[in-house]
Amino acid sequence: MLNRIGVTASIVYLAALGAASVFVAGAAWESVTSYRTPYAYEAVFPAGRPLTERLVLFVLDGLRVDRAAELEHLQRLAARGSPGTLRVGLPSLSNPARATMVTGAWPEVSGVTNNARFDPPPVQSIFSLAKRRGLSVSVFGSIFWKRAFGDILGGGYGRFEKELHGGRSAQELSAWQQDICAQALAFLAAKPSNLTVVGLTAGDEAGHDFGGDSDGYRVVTAAVDDCLGQIVSRFDAATTTFAAVSDHGHIDRRGRGGHGGVEPEVIDAPLVLAGAGIRAGGRADGLLVDLAPTVSALLGLPMPANNQGRVLAEALDAPPERLQAIRRREREQRECLAARLPDREAGLRAERHDRGPVSTLAAVWFLAVLAAALAGAAPRRLAAAGALCFGVYYALFLALGLDYSLSAVVREEYLNGFFLKNILAAAAGYGIGVIQLARTAASEKNLYLRLAAAVTSLFGLRVVWTHAQSGLAMRGFMPDLEAGFKAYLDLLAIFGVALAALLAFFVFRRIGRARAA
Repeated sequence: MLNRIGVTASIVYLAALGAASVFVAGAAWESVTSYRTPYAYEAVFPAGRPLTERLVLFVLDGLRVDRAAELEHLQRLAARGSPGTLRVGLPSLSNPARATMVTGAWPEVSGVTNNARFDPPPVQSIFSLAKRRGLSVSVFGSIFWKRAFGDILGGGYGRFEKELHGGRSAQELSAWQQDICAQALAFLAAKPSNLTVVGLTAGDEAGHDFGGDSDGYRVVTAAVDDCLGQIVSRFDAATTTFAAVSDHGHIDRRGRGGHGGVEPEVIDAPLVLAGAGIRAGGRADGLLVDLAPTVSALLGLPMPANNQGRVLAEALDAPPERLQAIRRREREQRECLAARLPDREAGLRAERHDRGPVSTLAAVWFLAVLAAALAGAAPRRLAAAGALCFGVYYALFLALGLDYSLSAVVREEYLNGFFLKNILAAAAGYGIGVIQLARTAASEKNLYLRLAAAVTSLFGLRVVWTHAQSGLAMRGFMPDLEAGFKAYLDLLAIFGVALAALLAFFVFRRIGRARAA
């Protein structure tokens, strides 16, 4: 039984732990969203002879690999060239992926780690290299391109207003895409360029609203495909190269989609290369970072200085000596970059070693608190209440549509609501555990504080394990975002339990005073 001093200490501890959990969670999130790359550098590498006069890059937002295989115009284009699949990076969000497409750099190098907060990438891109070579550039797409590359694009940018989220039928989204397509065609006619990017985003909206394996998604992506076909037909295939790629796919869960996590249907993106300089009947499988160096090879551009990908040479239609020259240029750039980037594996090992003392101390602390909470009276009843607490938490976790994946958030604007649901689920689970204790161990006072200490310690041990293995914050290397997201939810669960325990303290104190009166 806790005495008055023990009760006060428990309350202070839980309040401090709850505040600390929110602080650590916020700092971890901030480390990713406010990240600024330290790896940018300038270097001018040799250019090459172009394999095409013009290249049109279609960014088919949110298109899954399985759905891409069903699209008429995209598959007609694939039959003329080299289709494939590219693995996107984490987080599997649109803006980090778009930056990767045109810089050849993963988010930890490009600096674009999220959709909302980023500076223009300080690394070279196919846009800056094309401008330097005297090639014209134009982009028709979302505001991201203007925010990220506006100084380079100049007047070669056409923006469409982003469609409204939610509440729109598949037919309405398709009609919106058709209207945007007409604007794109007018823009392309007025801005003929050597390098053109066209963003088609209605498929992503349908994926979010209806799920990636829904009839609504199929209807809207068919409209996207129709737009692609219209645009392709306006160019001379003999002198134009077409590259069509997705930035991510979509899950299909409870009638909704989402992305950001590691699900195969999210991180595998379709790619089609066709037209001038592309081998018919080839394959183009690789990583998303491979797109920028491949575009550079096709247009005869230097390799981007921070490029981490490879040229998809197996998809190129060029004499052996031209391919050898491309590989030499690629090798020179990669060797130069390797001399400037720290060894990632060695760096991660060093970070893990540095985290060791803090992780060990935190683990010892939580184990000691857990042992103290379970010691004394009614340990079995306390353990049973703890099991019930976790059982209710995970039942609510599933019932509320939560998951240990960023993809389950559905949309970025739902993020705070997603986190709030997790906090409430943890608080409710603890509350049920307290009710169970009140029924089975009514004579034992203050067991609810020991329960809170035990439950928060178990959550804390899981967070400590993640911190020890992969880290919670970004320090120059992207942490394991799947494990980090789980730890983030565990930290918020600690806050939920601590908050509920403080509420229980005031409720029980009021009840005690009422009985005493």
